[in-house]
Amino acid sequence: MTTGMALFLSLAPAHAEPVFGASARSKEAVSLWLGSAWRDYTSRHMTPEGAVIDDANEGISHSEGQGYGMVLAVAVDDRETFKLIRDYTYENLQVRKDHLFAWKVLHTPEGPNVADTNNATDGDLLIAWALIEAYKSWGDPEDLASAKVVLADIAATLLQQTALGPVLVPGSEGFVSGDHQTVTVNPSYWVYPALETIAEFDTSANWGEVAVVGEDVLDLSQRAPSYLPPDWVDIGGLKLVPSDKFTPEFGYNAIRVPLYLALSRNALRVKKAADFSTLRGFADPRGPSVTQIVTGEPKSVMGGIGFRAIAALTRCMDKAEPFPSELLQIGTDDYYSTTLQIFTILAIAERYPQCLSPEW
Repeated sequence: MTTGMALFLSLAPAHAEPVFGASARSKEAVSLWLGSAWRDYTSRHMTPEGAVIDDANEGISHSEGQGYGMVLAVAVDDRETFKLIRDYTYENLQVRKDHLFAWKVLHTPEGPNVADTNNATDGDLLIAWALIEAYKSWGDPEDLASAKVVLADIAATLLQQTALGPVLVPGSEGFVSGDHQTVTVNPSYWVYPALETIAEFDTSANWGEVAVVGEDVLDLSQRAPSYLPPDWVDIGGLKLVPSDKFTPEFGYNAIRVPLYLALSRNALRVKKAADFSTLRGFADPRGPSVTQIVTGEPKSVMGGIGFRAIAALTRCMDKAEPFPSELLQIGTDDYYSTTLQIFTILAIAERYPQCLSPEW
């Protein structure tokens, strides 16, 4: 962790939102479920050293997983595990010349090996968000100072001005054309609850504007026939098209968009999340499908509990459909699906208690 950062510190806002997860923990049944889910998560998807393991992606660790793990540790009030993940992240991923994090770490017999020093902006945002939530929860000013240093480099390196306004570039390398006329973005990298909290504590960028531009990107990318957002979008002027650098599909990236919208405190974003319930695949009890953007044809059902949980949340938000109890099952899915499942339960407990079953 960095030291000597007093000049970066600022007083917490007078009306800062409660710590993420605190409201959920106040409900006894939810708190018990979260405790069980977190014990399972750390036993199956984390090493004793603090590396979160993506078991569906060749067992690598990455900044996204470290960030998710740190946020969840705060949400369940597990300071010891938060410190473990945080310290591992700083020691093994913060290896660039700036304060951003290398996105990919391999686990070898010789120890952690950074396989790609390019950053992943959603991972950087998740880590900064987690550090701010940790500061709110436990009061260590070093966490806030560290978040501000990361955010300063995001603002300096990863915000690209476009005709729409400032967009989040997914990484420092490979996403802006040589003539700066085209920017490739990922709508799921706008982590709305993170941006809203960051805006309360940091002034290195107009984070509120960044979030609004993210909504514009989302709106312009949702087109007939499916109206599902692509995982990747190319922006050129005011024109947005599915990126030709990636398969043009709604898939395992974009499935997070309705979850992040549902976790927002902004009523319009919440409405956008609920609107997903009417889109193809979101009414399917098997779960949403990876969908070809141009034709609107489904390719394969995602199927995991986390993906099904996000779809069920949108249906509850839009139609008051009860959240299925089978989506509370613990211990069956891989890192990514399990992560999204826990975040969805937190969203329900924090923002949409009407979706909880009566025994909760």
